[in-house]
Amino acid sequence: MKNYGKLISATAFLLTITLTQKTFADDVEDVEAVVYQYGALEDDLAAQAELMTSDRIHIANGNRQTDQARNAMIQIANRTRQEELNGGKTTFLTSIEDVEISIFDDVAIASFKQWWNILPAKQANTVGAPQWVTLVLVKEGSDWLIKHTHQSQVRGN
Repeated sequence: MKNYGKLISATAFLLTITLTQKTFADDVEDVEAVVYQYGALEDDLAAQAELMTSDRIHIANGNRQTDQARNAMIQIANRTRQEELNGGKTTFLTSIEDVEISIFDDVAIASFKQWWNILPAKQANTVGAPQWVTLVLVKEGSDWLIKHTHQSQVRGN
């Protein structure tokens, strides 16, 4: 009977480890999916904003935006005006490489390199400068949402 108790304890311990690792692996995959969705939605800024918490902070080009709703409104207004001046919709083809993800309970940090091929409607295409991007994500229920975004240009050593 004593060995039976040890067997049950060992089985419970191994099951806990297995389930924890599976949950962690699933979380890594879920966070990675948000990273790629964030890039893919550069064409649809309103949909991209749905990936973010209402209090998301955005840092880029020396500027820090702390009002997510206002930031989204400004980005969408700027994009709309750009497209009016360009004579139609601009397509963004986003490239993401070197994704690294760390997870700490319900907080994830994703770091990666990102750049865009920008194809305005009636102008020559351009390639945006590569950016290092760090996202801090929080898990709300079963969803990972972007709480903080930091972008800076990739520079040489």
